[in-house]
Amino acid sequence: MKILSLNQIRKTDQYCIDSESISSVQLMERAAKGCFDWIIHNNFFKIREIPFIVLVGNGNNGGDGLSLSYMLHLYGATVSVYIVPISSHFSNEFLIKKNQILQHNINLKTINEGEKFPFLNQESYIIDAIFGIGFNRILNQYWKSFFHYINEKKFQAVISIDTPSGLFIEKSHENFEGIIKATHTLTFQVPKLSFLLPNYADYVGNWYLINIGWNKDFIRKIKTKNFYIDDVYIHAIYKKKIRKKFSHKGNYGHGMIIGGSFGMIGSVILSATASFRTGIGKLSVYVPSCGYQIIQNAVPEAIVNTDHQTHWISNIPILNENINAIGIGMGMGTHPKTVYALESFLLKNKKIPMVIDADAINILSYEFKLLDLLPKETIITPHPKEFQRLCRCSWKNDYEKLHILKKMSTKHKIFIVLKGAHSIISTPHGILYFNSTGNTGMATSGSGDVLTGMIMSFLSQGYSPKESCIMGVYLHGLAGDIASKNLSEESIIANDIINYIGKAYLKI
Repeated sequence: MKILSLNQIRKTDQYCIDSESISSVQLMERAAKGCFDWIIHNNFFKIREIPFIVLVGNGNNGGDGLSLSYMLHLYGATVSVYIVPISSHFSNEFLIKKNQILQHNINLKTINEGEKFPFLNQESYIIDAIFGIGFNRILNQYWKSFFHYINEKKFQAVISIDTPSGLFIEKSHENFEGIIKATHTLTFQVPKLSFLLPNYADYVGNWYLINIGWNKDFIRKIKTKNFYIDDVYIHAIYKKKIRKKFSHKGNYGHGMIIGGSFGMIGSVILSATASFRTGIGKLSVYVPSCGYQIIQNAVPEAIVNTDHQTHWISNIPILNENINAIGIGMGMGTHPKTVYALESFLLKNKKIPMVIDADAINILSYEFKLLDLLPKETIITPHPKEFQRLCRCSWKNDYEKLHILKKMSTKHKIFIVLKGAHSIISTPHGILYFNSTGNTGMATSGSGDVLTGMIMSFLSQGYSPKESCIMGVYLHGLAGDIASKNLSEESIIANDIINYIGKAYLKI
């Protein structure tokens, strides 16, 4: 799914109006109807028991709010509408919907700048339709104080229409005063980039896509460098790799996991087991000799090769067997001999696709010149702190972080999987893919080791590096989501993610 810019969204709205020969008011009513349907079909909302307070600006977003207010009123809800005239301009669409509200005796008041804030009953649902996605300026102190007043109250829910009022969708905020904190955001047709960034999570709340009938052919022609990974895209990738009746293990790749040190062999077990659960045909494991018996017992399916050193890896051989992909770094440690072993290995390996994780990333951070030794389209999978060490810089905000991420991927011609709530895949061409699956229960030791094993498995099976990253993060998150429904987010461990990979496959 494409993530569009403000200008692209406006053009798509206009194309919808022109191609269907509808008015902007009719498109507004369609958007409001989508929000209305979401509210009445969501069991959380007691529509006829708890009143609605609708805050509307005097632009088109306010018109959406007025149209929604009318629909809720007809349904039997108690609705009070407050106009928040921060701008001096009233759109024609807003005025049309305002007249509709007045004709049906819905409680309508105006909050004028400088007045005492009205009493707003906390036992209410708030509908926030003050600003839409086009808002890009700083509020004055009075309206900042009003937004703060809204945010401080504990309403039953705060539902923002399209975007929380005051939130910029294409640039960073200098500070976060003057943004409504939504519990739910009902956004139209496509995700907004700011919804996927950690800085704005407390303002967006849980967000949901509302279909307003955009033309799919028109969207398909729009060029963008930001994408949201959805089930439609995943199914298209997966469908190409459906297994054939007379295939054998040799058809599904031979991968290699390299890692482990004394006390950290478990990370290799997690990666190896995840690789098998993801469908790899054959797997070799290379560990220090202290891990031999452990791996043989825990992952009997794997071929185990050991370093001559007992507690750490001192030499990484290029095996004679035909290895299709390598996952390296999990639990490997940063012993000086391991650092030298990794450098020597990178000098030798110029062809085999790799996934680099954990301590191998840390070694790259210490020995920055090693980045130049990576084969093109190598995949590295850092969490934010590892990425910060790797790029040797910090960022002021999430938009700057995205710029650094793209710059590093394009400079070194590598894929970077930046792990997080919406794991971000940055490609060598500067394109970003944001993952849609996963939950907070996956913030647990070993979860990243599982992801590395899964991505390496996809690489071994013949998926391209981009497809391997996308399939890996999506299926990893989906397995975690299924685990959370059957267990709980608090109780998930890395092995649970592995155990639900099979059910994640069934779902796609």
